Formats: sequence, structure tokens, C-alpha cells
Amino acid sequence: MTRTHCRSLLCLMLLLFLACLNGCVAENPDSMETSEIAAQCPAPQSDSAAAQNLLLAEPEIAADTKVLRVGVSLNRAPFIFEKDCKIQGLDADLASQFGLFSNKTVHFVKVPASLETEALLKNHIDILMSGRKITRVFSSPTTFSEPYLRSGQILLVRSHEAPLLSSGIYNLQNTGYTFGVLPNSAGDQFLVKNIHGVRILRFKSATGAIKALGTKKIDLFLHDAPTICSHPLVTQSTKLTPILSLVTEEYIGWEMRRDDEELRQQINTFIRQRKADGSLQKTIKQWIPNL
Repeated sequence: MTRTHCRSLLCLMLLLFLACLNGCVAENPDSMETSEIAAQCPAPQSDSAAAQNLLLAEPEIAADTKVLRVGVSLNRAPFIFEKDCKIQGLDADLASQFGLFSNKTVHFVKVPASLETEALLKNHIDILMSGRKITRVFSSPTTFSEPYLRSGQILLVRSHEAPLLSSGIYNLQNTGYTFGVLPNSAGDQFLVKNIHGVRILRFKSATGAIKALGTKKIDLFLHDAPTICSHPLVTQSTKLTPILSLVTEEYIGWEMRRDDEELRQQINTFIRQRKADGSLQKTIKQWIPNL
């Protein structure tokens, strides 16, 4: 047998050995990829050109006077958010209550944040309910309901430092304290304009800022009261305390077309009655327990 034939035979035997070995080795369960089928919620609409041309509610729904099309922009907890493919939050509960009050079926319509006013004016929706701050511009083609919640910016601090930091935000000027804010938020704008001699760190999310407060990367977090008072990292902690004195004052309501006077009157009557019988405050406390 020539040397070349011997070499070919050895290579063949080696290949056969490796093939048998591969077939006999048990699979390592730790390296196996596993997948779990979860409920798939519809993807939120984007601000793309396609979304701008989208009819946000079906024509038969728009034509039904017994249906209230409620425009919501998600990820605005505690007012509106989506969990387990269900729209939840303070505004979601109040919308459902108003539906019973007015004998209408509530139909939630997800609207990209940048298209909210356009969707309202083009009659794709009847009302916007997403924790909206009331603004009064008399030349605007939209208007607001009466406020159902008094809100504003408040401070979140470490509990043992609350007595030292609760004397008012203007007393914290020129102290060198480090404030956490969200970029371009009302809190950010207030600090830049009014409070000097402090450091400002900007965070992408409230969760990030609250964690930074707990690890002493910042001394105070300035943000809107409903978010702070309902945030799980705050409600479940004894080490963090909201200072409930409002740094700024804002009011929350619902926005609708100015020419829809009938809906505005219905909404205002609903808010007044719920305030009078105490059910409005009860619903608010369910979603914002510390406020």
C-alpha cells in the first residue's frame, strides 16, 4: 500500500470517528436556546409619514355618536400606560367612569405624541386624555376641561435629609447641591432660570434619577408630583421622601375641540360631581397614593 493510500485511509477513519462522536455526545441543556411565546401587543404608532396619514379610528366608530374616541399617548404613567396589552392608569379609569356617566362606549385610540393635536383637529378622536397640562390660549382651536388634578414640580430627597432640604427651593441657592432632572422638563427649565449656585445632572428617565438619588450621585430630584408620588421606587422605599410643597403649580385636564361645547359641558359636569361625592379623589389616590 502506498504512502498516499495510507494517508487517505487515515483521514477517512478520522472523519468517521468524529461523526460517531458527534452523534453520541448528549446536548448540553445549559447551552440550548429556549423561547417563550408571550402575548404580543400591537406596536405603538411611530411619528413617521405613514402614521401621519393613518386614519386613527374606523369610519363606523367615528360615525357612532354613542362612542367616545379617547386619544391616548402611552408611556405617561401614572396617567396612561400599557401593561399586559391593556391600557391602564388614572386617565383610563376616569375615561371609563365618564363613559358610564355619559352612556357612551369608550374607544381608546393610540396617538403618537407629536400628532395629538392634529388627530384631534382632524376629527380622528374626540378628546385627549394623557395627563395633559392645561394651557389657556384663547386663539387656539382646542380647549381644556376644568382641572381634575392640581399638580406641579416637587422635590424627592433622602428621608434622613428631608428636614434640612424642606425649607424651600430658593433657600438651596448657592449651596452647591446636585439636582437631578429630566432634560428640557419643567423642572430643568425652572432650575436653569431661577436657581443659581447648584449643579444639574440630567437623566434619561425618572427611574435613573431616583436610583442616582439612592446612591448619592445627586442630592435632590426635581420632577412632576404625580410621577414621583406613584413611582414604585418611591412608594416601596422608606429611604426616599417626597417634599410635597409645590415648586411650580400646574393643572391637569382633558383637551378637546373648541367647537365641541356639548362634550366640554358633559366633562365639566362629570368632574364637578366626582369632586363633590369624593370619588374623584378616591380614584386619584389609587394611582398616586402619596399625593
